[in-house]
Amino acid sequence: MRYSSLQRIAVLGLVLQSLAFTESSKSSSLELGRRQYESGNYERAQDLLSQTVSATSDPNIRNRALYYQGLSFFELGLYYSSYLSFRSVLLNPDERFREVYEKAIKNSVTIADRLDLVDRIGQVISKMDPKLIPNSVASHARFAVGVYRFNTNAAAEAEKELKSVSPESAFYPKALYYLGILATKRKNYKDASFYFDKVVVSTKGKKELYNLEELARLNLARTAYSADEIERSVELYSKFLSSSPYWLDVLLEASWPLMKMNDTAVSLGNLHTITSPFYKEDLVGEAYLLRATLLHRLCKYDEMRRDLNAFFKIYDPIIRSMEKETASLGSSDSFFRAYREQKGLNRAFMSVIGRDQGVQKNVKILSVLEEERQTLARLPRNEQVQRMAAQVDELREALSRETGQTIKNIHKRKLSELLQQREQANYLKVEVVTGEKELIEGQKGLPAKREVDIKTTVAEGYLFWPFNGEYWEDELGAYVYTTESACVN
Repeated sequence: MRYSSLQRIAVLGLVLQSLAFTESSKSSSLELGRRQYESGNYERAQDLLSQTVSATSDPNIRNRALYYQGLSFFELGLYYSSYLSFRSVLLNPDERFREVYEKAIKNSVTIADRLDLVDRIGQVISKMDPKLIPNSVASHARFAVGVYRFNTNAAAEAEKELKSVSPESAFYPKALYYLGILATKRKNYKDASFYFDKVVVSTKGKKELYNLEELARLNLARTAYSADEIERSVELYSKFLSSSPYWLDVLLEASWPLMKMNDTAVSLGNLHTITSPFYKEDLVGEAYLLRATLLHRLCKYDEMRRDLNAFFKIYDPIIRSMEKETASLGSSDSFFRAYREQKGLNRAFMSVIGRDQGVQKNVKILSVLEEERQTLARLPRNEQVQRMAAQVDELREALSRETGQTIKNIHKRKLSELLQQREQANYLKVEVVTGEKELIEGQKGLPAKREVDIKTTVAEGYLFWPFNGEYWEDELGAYVYTTESACVN
């Protein structure tokens, strides 16, 4: 059938009118979804908005629907789905929709920070035209891009972005921490100390940033030690409380600068805490060897021998267990399952993983994702919800593999450390025999056992309770080990 020119124009007009009506209908669906969101009907809102996203080809309608969809998912506690919605807005940037981008950047970076996905949204933002990033969210964007560059080992670019984060930004302390790490990698300890110190100052009193404050303080002490500022490192370590998540690390690490200062009383006191029954389930073999080394300096060979015997008694079975675990578990998936099911890994190593902040954060995120997946299953099964569910499953699998690989790597490193420590312990056993021989030859026999009287004073209202083999939890970290050298001359 042939149409005249007028007929073709009429048909085209009808098609365009139909398309305009369809897009108008989708725009109405967007407004209805927005009103449902503002009324607090989040499930109904996300259903309407999800249908709009799937049906429209108008980028303006789609991006606004995605934005309100993200808000609705967030209110439902579906944080990863919310993040994905905001991220989708940023994947197709357009000068006409700057208002939507401003809010999408702010929300996506904030959620990504909660879920430890900042580098992912940073990669998306790094591809956007900087002109499309409003000044009000510039710090959000620069922080995210900086973390992305940091994770891809682009140090110079990372530093540039992180230095641009405003001191007024909520991400400023974290940006400073990354800058401290970058300076440490360059062995620029002056800059590293500057940044870590600023992290401590900027996080003071902020409960939600307590872990970051403690980690910055730990790195500040480590930086001072690396810069050979021994007295300052001792002072910085001494400020930690037993409530710190890094308390055990602090006690052990502080013993090294104390040893350099010949402060055996406090150093041996710290090690006395670490080798107590409270930490018997932890991999703290280094403490036994450091204690034996200090006792060797004092020619305390009997005590040194007892510590070495204790090391072999505790750690030889753990070494055998970890060697079997390496052979039987093999893959990262197997290590992850063993950890989640609490089967197949020895208790000492499980304790180490329980203190690892990175692994524990991943475990919490996985728990959040599992809850999100269950909630998505109860929502109307529209195309967007099904897509979100598939992406949640994909992230769960990736995060499980990543966590399993981290656990496997820590297991390998700890086993290697224990094997090296056992070699060192065997060497120290020889030093015991050699030292005793030299002591005998130097004074024609071993010295007689000496009782040392210690005069102790305590504050009013307190009683002095001498240590006779019993440990009290509130005394951990406060021991002072008073002894005299038994060396000749």
